[in-house]
Amino acid sequence: MRPTVVLSWGMGVESTAILVRWILEPSTRPCPLTDLIILTAQTGDEYLDTAAAAERHILPLLCQHQIRLVQVARHGHLESDGITLLDDSRSPHTLCLAGDYTLSQELQASGVVPQYGAEHLCSMKFKASPIQRWLGANLHPSRQLNIWHPNFATAAPPSTTAGERMAFGFNADEGRRATRRKHYDTRTRTGFFPLIEWGWTREDCQRYLDRVLGTRWKKSCCVFCPFSKVTGDLLARQRAHPIQVGQALLIEHLSLALNPRGSLYPHRTLLEITEQADNREALIAFEARLASFPWAVYRVRRIYTAKGKAQRAVERIRTVSTEIQAQGELEAIALAGHLSIEWIRRTPHARFARRQDHHYPTREGYYVIAPALVHTKAPFGLPRFNQDWGAVRRPHLTARPHWDLDIAPALSSGIR
Repeated sequence: MRPTVVLSWGMGVESTAILVRWILEPSTRPCPLTDLIILTAQTGDEYLDTAAAAERHILPLLCQHQIRLVQVARHGHLESDGITLLDDSRSPHTLCLAGDYTLSQELQASGVVPQYGAEHLCSMKFKASPIQRWLGANLHPSRQLNIWHPNFATAAPPSTTAGERMAFGFNADEGRRATRRKHYDTRTRTGFFPLIEWGWTREDCQRYLDRVLGTRWKKSCCVFCPFSKVTGDLLARQRAHPIQVGQALLIEHLSLALNPRGSLYPHRTLLEITEQADNREALIAFEARLASFPWAVYRVRRIYTAKGKAQRAVERIRTVSTEIQAQGELEAIALAGHLSIEWIRRTPHARFARRQDHHYPTREGYYVIAPALVHTKAPFGLPRFNQDWGAVRRPHLTARPHWDLDIAPALSSGIR
């Protein structure tokens, strides 16, 4: 039995160029088109124009040639939650960009943005992982993995194959990335790289799509992707999608409230970029998002064991209806604890512990307000974090020693 050929379609320039060339140029195909599986994972936060372009130019080709398109997404925060089968069809008409459990949900609940200085962990969790789980459950059904489908009884049963060849869109300038990817080959799965075999760069892919589709194919990415270069094209794209940019601004706002260093881009915030571009519709959408949620006072604490190495505990200690009410709660806390309020990144903070650089372990803590979207969370749980917090030397506290540990009982006893 011959291996199944699967194209990991990221919906971007490179993988789309592979798909289109396979369709239009039979001599380049690794298998008959009816044997090909196009597999894509949806994060839920892709620019909407990606769907518009795909539904206009790509899905009709898939329908015409009866090529199987499988769309999957994460079903929850945990790996054990499994994945969602969004669509599995040889006549697809819709790109299911909404996904299921989305990356923006994950970021909001944690109060963070994707890290630009690390591996693309968001892509690994929301794209690579769902794809791997679908492959394991459908091409190797002996591996027990969870797949949720809104009408599971009608979903196609798993099929057994001898293995698969997995095509990835690394271009001719990405040989090192392709080499690293080969380390993930398994006994039943082998990766291959058509663009490298063809000697095609990203520019070659772009020119090919320009010529055969008559359109400029855009980068596939989430609206809040920190790896996107801030160019005129990006600013124009943001202006065309103000509602989505407003959501991205909300995610960054939550991150900056809990960590003033947590901007979306390395040297400036998305808010600064949006204001400088005078993208008023996005700013209006952002303000509307801020006003649409209840607000909360959070207690944020960090224990630093080395420079840039910290554990964080976030606690939602009071929820109110509006931002004004939340600011009033923060002022009451500051007054009761003899704390001063400082405005950082346009957000009020009441600091009760200030870290000491070059002396580790050290700690910092403050109260802050933000929309009530972030969950209470600490590594290994709050009881363990409180023990570790209490074990750190305390001369750098800026308020009464008990205040940072006893704020929750104080609030419940009548501080308003």
